[in-house]
Formats: sequence, C-alpha cells, structure tokens
Amino acid sequence: MPTTMVIDCCKEDQCRGSSRCFYRKICELYLSEVYRFCMHLVKNQSCFTFMAEECTQDTFVAARQQLVKLKQHPNVKGWLYLTAKNLIYKSFRCYYTQKKHETTLECEKICIYSNSVEEEWENRRLGDVDTVIVNILMQLSNNEYTLYEDYFCRQLAVPFLAVKYNISVTATTTRIYRLKRKLRTLSHQYCLTHI
Repeated sequence: MPTTMVIDCCKEDQCRGSSRCFYRKICELYLSEVYRFCMHLVKNQSCFTFMAEECTQDTFVAARQQLVKLKQHPNVKGWLYLTAKNLIYKSFRCYYTQKKHETTLECEKICIYSNSVEEEWENRRLGDVDTVIVNILMQLSNNEYTLYEDYFCRQLAVPFLAVKYNISVTATTTRIYRLKRKLRTLSHQYCLTHI
C-alpha cells in the first residue's frame, strides 16, 4: 500500500498524520504480512520460528528509527519486505557461521570426557592465584610492567598516561590494548601448560 494511503488513513482517524499514528498504522497493516513473509523465507520450518519473529520485530524497530524517511517513501510495504529479507539473510549467515564452528559429540564420548576433565581438574588445581599472577607478570618487559602498574593498579587516566609517557592518547590506548592482548595470551599459555 503506498505511503499516501497510510497517511490518508491516519487523517481519517483525526491523527493529523502524526508519526505515532503513522507507525501504528503500518504496524496494523503490515505486521502479519511481514511475519508471513519471514516465515516463507525460512520455509515455514518450526525450528526457525524464533528467527522469523525476531526479524519481524527488528524490521519494525528499523521502521520506527527511519520513520521520517519512511513517511516520504513511495512503497512502504516494499521497504518493510526488503528490510525483513535482509535481516533474515543476515540471521542465516550468523546461524550457519556459528554452526560451522560447533562440533557435536556422541553422548557416551561427552560423559567420558567430562568425567576425565573433572578428575584432571581436581588432581591439577592451580595453586596459589598470586603465584600465577606473578609468573605471568614476570614475562612482561619493564616498560610493559610499568604501564600495567600505572593503568591497571593505580588506575591512571589515559590522557594522564599520554602526558607521562610523552606520547599521544591514541598511542597510549594502542599500548594498553596490546598489553591486554599479551596478558590474555600469556594467561592462556600458562593455563595450557599448567592445567
């Protein structure tokens, strides 16, 4: 239905074409149609009903955000359908990417692995947490350790650290990011070798 017809319906209800009334009307007119369209895109599979519902809702959230432009759009229904289609395709891409990285095991294997992991964890617990932290921090260079103390322990602000180290704020932020990444890597390596 063209936009002008939606606006005319609002005028008939004496809403004077307000945005709230316009949005309410497009929801009334197109919500069930967009949902049916989304279900059609997921081939009416019940396992993807959640995806169709979520994409329908996101379509109307996007419509609410673009309401000013949508009021002037020549084909509101087409805009809603295209937005819904794009959201469904995006959801499928995310879904299949996630599925690609998941692996499935048979129930017997899971039980065997979970028991052995629990036993291993009980047998080889990490000792003192402070010792672990010291071991990881000892692997940092002097400059990295100084930055660690300033930012994480003393909680100095980034602009102050930039002045202290005589570098730009961006360079300081980059150094902090690299330090976090290095600490994460060192922690991961420590866990792999000691657990």
